[in-house]
Amino acid sequence: MSEYDRHFKLTETRDHEIVVFEEQYRSLRKEILDRQQRRFFIVAGAALGIPSVSGLKITGVMEGTFLYIVPLVVVAMSFLFVIEVNGIARAGRFIEKRIENQFKNVAGWEHFLKDLRATNDLTPSVVKVANSSFLILMAVYFVFSALVSASRLWYREVGDGGGFFEAAQTSGAFWSLTYSAFMLAAFFAWIYGMWPHLKFSAETHK
Repeated sequence: MSEYDRHFKLTETRDHEIVVFEEQYRSLRKEILDRQQRRFFIVAGAALGIPSVSGLKITGVMEGTFLYIVPLVVVAMSFLFVIEVNGIARAGRFIEKRIENQFKNVAGWEHFLKDLRATNDLTPSVVKVANSSFLILMAVYFVFSALVSASRLWYREVGDGGGFFEAAQTSGAFWSLTYSAFMLAAFFAWIYGMWPHLKFSAETHK
């Protein structure tokens, strides 16, 4: 449907309310599809990209200050993931409550999903824990990348062949402890913010 046709329907059609609902329905369905695609790319990028960067860091192929903020990149990716999931859920809830409820004689998709949830039919348990699985994976990546970065800072001045106590007498140990304290605080703040979303799923809350 062209923009002219949509404008004509909105301005000339007598069933103005139905047309408005139709436009909202189309827009929200497109938003859900777009958010689902972005969610996929976020999951794929985080699940594959972060371990690759950490692996290059361990082997010494990649160096630089950027690598020390990888844990914060993990936090950012998890926030983006939650934003997309919540956006999907909000759009689905609006369709269910404000659009489909206006047409009781039409069995809408969101009400169909609601009936499935009520009967626990066609809703595998993996769907219910999909979000928490991703966030737990991000927590593992955060801890792993932070430990790798702290270790690199600790042995920065003595090299990989240096001893632990020898490295403890250098400035690298100070920066390693400072970095670890900051990342520990960031981790607990992140866990506190993410905790309500561990059992949240757009597929079960739409």
